[in-house]
Amino acid sequence: MVEALGYRIRRLFLLVFMTGSALAGLGGVMWGLYQETITSHMGSEIMVLVFVVVIIGGLGSVEGCFIGALLVGLLSNYMAFLAPKAALVSTIALMVCVLMWRPQGLYPVVKAK
Repeated sequence: MVEALGYRIRRLFLLVFMTGSALAGLGGVMWGLYQETITSHMGSEIMVLVFVVVIIGGLGSVEGCFIGALLVGLLSNYMAFLAPKAALVSTIALMVCVLMWRPQGLYPVVKAK
């Protein structure tokens, strides 16, 4: 449909890929500046947290990941303030509660039939 409107699909795919790669590189640079060190495994500390956010939000849902990130961020900060020892398991407990309530996540991607 987009090709029928006059857009060149190959060029559009290339542009989207280049933009995504540039944003990933910018994110890596910003994370390296925040950590004040650059190593080959500098993203491994937050990998579990990112996994939890994606599972809570629903696989493939950008809106769900946004809501999941807000929930995880607020919960971990409040729990770290109120009960620091409980903050270690609070995000996993939130993920378990959400998956028990809605196994597909908060905002699952609905496929048209």
